Amino acid sequence: MTKKSRYLTKYDDRKKKSKRKLKPPVTNLMFVRHMQKNKINMKILIFTIAIFGVPLLTQAQCNCQEEFSKIKNHLESNYAGFKDKVTISNINKYKDFTADKEQVAAQAKNKTQCYFVINQWMSYFNDNHLYTGLNAEAIEKIESQKLQNDFPIEKLSVSEALIKKLENAKGIEGIYTKKGEDFSIAVFKNKNPFRDYVAVVIKSSNSKFENGSVLAELKEKSAKEYFLLYTYSHMLAFTTIKPKDCELISGFTKNGKEIIDNENYNFEAKLLNERTLYFNIPSFSWEAKPIIDSLFAAQQENLSKSSNLILDLRNNGGGSDDVYYIISPFLYTQPIKGIGVDMFASNDNINGWELMLQDPNLPSENKAEYQKMVDKLKLKLNQNVNVVEDYIDSSYTPLLFPKDVVILINEGCASSTEQFLLEAIQSKKVTLMGQNTSGTLDYSNLRESDFCEIPYTLWTPTTRSRRIDIGEGVDGIGIKPTIYLTEKQDWIKEALRFLNNKN
Repeated sequence: MTKKSRYLTKYDDRKKKSKRKLKPPVTNLMFVRHMQKNKINMKILIFTIAIFGVPLLTQAQCNCQEEFSKIKNHLESNYAGFKDKVTISNINKYKDFTADKEQVAAQAKNKTQCYFVINQWMSYFNDNHLYTGLNAEAIEKIESQKLQNDFPIEKLSVSEALIKKLENAKGIEGIYTKKGEDFSIAVFKNKNPFRDYVAVVIKSSNSKFENGSVLAELKEKSAKEYFLLYTYSHMLAFTTIKPKDCELISGFTKNGKEIIDNENYNFEAKLLNERTLYFNIPSFSWEAKPIIDSLFAAQQENLSKSSNLILDLRNNGGGSDDVYYIISPFLYTQPIKGIGVDMFASNDNINGWELMLQDPNLPSENKAEYQKMVDKLKLKLNQNVNVVEDYIDSSYTPLLFPKDVVILINEGCASSTEQFLLEAIQSKKVTLMGQNTSGTLDYSNLRESDFCEIPYTLWTPTTRSRRIDIGEGVDGIGIKPTIYLTEKQDWIKEALRFLNNKN
């Protein structure tokens, strides 16, 4: 069954930055459903999103306080989740947290420290759709010497005595090695206003990682949770980690401990027994669409007669709803209810859409639709405005097979994968097994903007799901499985056991 797009979530592709002169005002999600219902040309929509927006990085010279202020003001004025995240009950906490990070920003000696503290401040909002990433085009224009000065590689001495001590260290400190590679790092306390720990290279066969180089910096966020800034060739990556099972980052494990790799890498379809068909789907990215389509095409006969279906979506970070539509008919038992979104009508968010209206190649019917939305937003400046109505999808026909479906999920499931799950759990066939998903869905339609001078991009959600208003928000909680599984269990065997007991 071919179905028009209702969503367009690019969670797992979000690091792919445009190389165009102008930037997209939004990355559409639920607004696409509205456009389809009103017969708006999706190819034109996606094209215009890809080329219109705000100008590229300016040449302004900014200190870290100015960088911090620019990002803070932008989020407070444009982020669709700001009024949910900062309320009367916690505004003093927000102000104190912000003031503390502003004081730290004032002490920044380079752009690495500045970038780290700004990302630490952004963590207050606890939204994985609110993030920063490398602006590849901007960084390519920076002279090599300036790049080294702005983002220096710190060197620290690690003595043999310290290494010996760290071999038996408790907590996050210790010696970490990467299996299959001649690569070791020492993690130990080295405090300054920006960090609490450092990860220093002590052994590497890769010339890009010299001994004594600081590979990563860590700052305690809460008990057993850390902000982490990773450095590679003067380029940065920020994340939040919860180390477990002696694993730190990127396969580095403490004291050589063997780690069971539960990552879901390969696309696969196979019969587990005469009654049960299994699909392993690690991504809904657009690049994965032909793979998933071919798997389901090849399994049409088995799909038409298998009583049981297992969909393994562990660590599927999302992609596009167009990709998962081929699966939906096999789950459907009753009309699917969906809740729409509101767009935050800030001047910047409105301007993004007005820039799209300037495209001379935009068809008149699209232009008229966009203009109606812009006019609607302007009438309710700095308010949430309904741009996508709630809906009921009854376009499918229930199929006899499969009769029962298990979907395996974990915290690696995010964004459009969570949207798929919200639709899937409305089916009488479906049971979710595993662990809570990521919780990255309520605030979407990302709009990008620049830092003042740092060659990175800020991505800010401009829409808010009305699920939040009825207590069905996903962010920070995730989608809960019907049957919880532990890491020590064999999840596929547990799914088979469950299905066998049902039959």
